[in-house]
Formats: sequence, structure tokens, C-alpha cells
Amino acid sequence: KIAAVGVSSSRWITTHGLAINVSPNLDHFDKDIITPCGIEGRGVTSIACVLGSACPTVEEVADVALKCFGGVFGVDLAS
Repeated sequence: KIAAVGVSSSRWITTHGLAINVSPNLDHFDKDIITPCGIEGRGVTSIACVLGSACPTVEEVADVALKCFGGVFGVDLAS
């Protein structure tokens, strides 16, 4: 799992969130304790683990994510 989207609803209020693992400390994701998204046999990874030294910064990932989100929903978002 490299990213997650979450939605919750309680007392007529909805909340939502997005997480992208750019370069977190993956030692905090103990496979014996955490089952990402309830998917057995799969772990957590990050962009840094996949791309190595070519990993973009958190700011670069945020800029691209905001541009894509804005494009999909027809809004102009500034980071």
C-alpha cells in the first residue's frame, strides 16, 4: 500500500482524507500489528522505496496531487 483514501460519516457529518506515503519511517508499520486496509499478506511501501534516490519531495508530490485534484474537480488549488 502506497496511498490511502478514507471516508467517515457520523452524526450527519462526513470527513475524508488522503494519505500518500512519500518517505515515511516504515518501521512503524509492524505487519504483526497492522493489516493495511485489511488486506492480508500485503505490506506498506513508499514512493522512496520504489524510486530510491529519484524520489520527489513531499512538496513536489503535494503540488502534483493538488493540480490533479483541481483538474478532476474543475477548481484551481494553490499549495
